Amino acid sequence: MITNTASSDPMEGLHRAQPQISMSEVDVDMKQRLRDRIPTMDRILDITHQPGMSIGVIHHGKDVLKHNFGVRDTTTGLKPNGDTLYCIASLTKAFMAASIDQLVQEKKLSWDSTIKSVVPGFDRDDIFSHMTVRDICSHRTGLLSLDEITQGMDARILVDKKDVVKVSNALPAKHELRTNFLYNNALYALAGHIVEQVSDHDNWGHFQHDRIFEPLGMTRTTAFRSVHETDDNIATGYMVLTNGKLSPIAPTELSADSMNGGSGGVRSSVDDLLKWCRCLLASFHPSEQNTNKIVQPNSPIFNRSAIADAHSPTSAEGDYCQGWCYHQTPASLGLISPNRTLFSPILGAASPALQIYGHQGDVPGYTCNIYLIPATNSAVVILSNGTGLSDATDWIAQDLIQTMYELQPAIDFVDAALHARNIYRGHYERDFLNPLKEHQKLDTHPPPPPRISWDLDADSRDGMGAEKKKVLRMTVNKQADQVWNLTHYQSDVFSHLPDSADKCLARGLNRTLWSSFLTSFTRDDEGGAVNGIWWRLDGVDVHFTRHETSPTLS
Repeated sequence: MITNTASSDPMEGLHRAQPQISMSEVDVDMKQRLRDRIPTMDRILDITHQPGMSIGVIHHGKDVLKHNFGVRDTTTGLKPNGDTLYCIASLTKAFMAASIDQLVQEKKLSWDSTIKSVVPGFDRDDIFSHMTVRDICSHRTGLLSLDEITQGMDARILVDKKDVVKVSNALPAKHELRTNFLYNNALYALAGHIVEQVSDHDNWGHFQHDRIFEPLGMTRTTAFRSVHETDDNIATGYMVLTNGKLSPIAPTELSADSMNGGSGGVRSSVDDLLKWCRCLLASFHPSEQNTNKIVQPNSPIFNRSAIADAHSPTSAEGDYCQGWCYHQTPASLGLISPNRTLFSPILGAASPALQIYGHQGDVPGYTCNIYLIPATNSAVVILSNGTGLSDATDWIAQDLIQTMYELQPAIDFVDAALHARNIYRGHYERDFLNPLKEHQKLDTHPPPPPRISWDLDADSRDGMGAEKKKVLRMTVNKQADQVWNLTHYQSDVFSHLPDSADKCLARGLNRTLWSSFLTSFTRDDEGGAVNGIWWRLDGVDVHFTRHETSPTLS
């Protein structure tokens, strides 16, 4: 079982020897050292092709670097600044964990309350009926998120927020409860539902506005997508194609009004997030005068609850808290970054241990990073409006931390970005196309065409062209723009892999397993009419069966 592995002394190992010089000299030296890294940051952005980026760093509680790169919109050429809004994706999870903890402090629930006890309608009858609020916020339930069904192409959300409990009841298991770390966006949507159930707010976005954003003066932060229609200082999101060209994409539909919004629906700016960081860092120093009532001293949101890789012989992968990743150097940072599947160097292998809390986020068109280093009251925030050829926000954040603490041996993050870019460009062929070919059984014949039309459906429609060739297509949740062309793979199995990497990228398609592009049909006893679909999601076969007008999971 995964348990809380935190030290009894939350500051243990955090302090590093400092030279006997004045704090003002330290500040000036640090500012110059970080500014000297700007050419390196420029080079990394050139490699990954992300169009714009905003950076903020505080050290000993003071601003030591603020810098903006590139453009927030390629059409206007306008540059970003500290108030420019970005989608902050999974950095949202820290706000959700803090929201839950405020309700815990008010004794409206506890971290160990079962979901069943606080969510009407949550009625699983398996081991997952025992899962708790802490379990869902630390990604240790073992349940799959089924993002392929919920978060569609073109940054669309395909399931209504009102169905969050129904979806949670149906999520299939990949691991036993509390045995493995398994990231789950859907259960952070459930956490948002819990906030709405037990607070005096009917929307968790309003709760966060009233209880976190407004008290901290975070006037540029919101959980509502409508800001894209009203704000004139917001970064346009771009997908970077394999040749480096930028393809604009609509802002994600994740928000306080959407399914999975609790996992990634907040929009914010660097300046606002630095205010958030100061609030969080204060919780690590309870002996200092602190009137902050938003995050309590020694907050349990920073308690380590899940080992990121329970099978790793080292602790380099880190742990997951509640909305935060924990690392102690030497460590492989960027646990949630897209870079983790590409290349992940070990930082600080020959330096004194340093404890770091952080998180990464990415949705189509945006990537971001945030780190807290409590020992020196420091934080790094980096926001970008591009899904690049690897994640520049990750490389730059790690380069800044390495510079701040003179970690050894020094990693060349320009080389890291180049290496990761090469791996990234080969992702489509290496991880999708080639494995599909390798596992395909040749000389099998396609079955009779399916005869169904339902929420997750596949039907035969006339294709375009002179021959009016029959084309099999799968439409997800009756969304007209979420249509996959199916090609026969083998027997009763069909593939919906797009025919190029850039077609995947342009539509914000984010998958890691080749098998997730395969679906197969189950048929009635006569072998004709389809009564179900198998879809292999995250390595697990998920069965959608037809019941009246809607599919169910089994």
